[in-house]
Amino acid sequence: MTAPLPTLERLPRGALTLFRIRALLRMGIYGGIAFAVALGLSFAGNEHWPFLLPCAVVLGLSVLTAWYPQRAHECWGWALREHDLVISHGVLLHEVVSIPAGRIQHVDVHQGPIERSLGLARLQIYTAAGSGADGEIPGLTRETADALRERLVRREADDVV
Repeated sequence: MTAPLPTLERLPRGALTLFRIRALLRMGIYGGIAFAVALGLSFAGNEHWPFLLPCAVVLGLSVLTAWYPQRAHECWGWALREHDLVISHGVLLHEVVSIPAGRIQHVDVHQGPIERSLGLARLQIYTAAGSGADGEIPGLTRETADALRERLVRREADDVV
């Protein structure tokens, strides 16, 4: 029998804006690729059907752009417990990660240009076993990310002593 999830902290409302902007950027990139493929196919001799491809891609991406960011925002959560950090996320494939405090090597706070303009940050947690970030929490306010980083680093120092 699995233990129930702890009460999770949710991402701030600004994270939803971040998720929507990222979805719009993806829609623009994939829509542009679909348009370029359709243009290439039309020059290759196909006449009318290639332009249905970008229309279908943009329509599908529009639906995803309207639905997915809200759902992703609702699914993200985290909890700092006595001996670990729990991160829960995922719309289609739900994932719950527990990072033991004693395994944490270092914690980084990152801000890209979009995050910086929204006053948000991304917390990345690295453990002894990982080759990359083993946990990540996007869309935190900068203050929350810095405070959580300090708490995790302080725990790491307390575990070493």
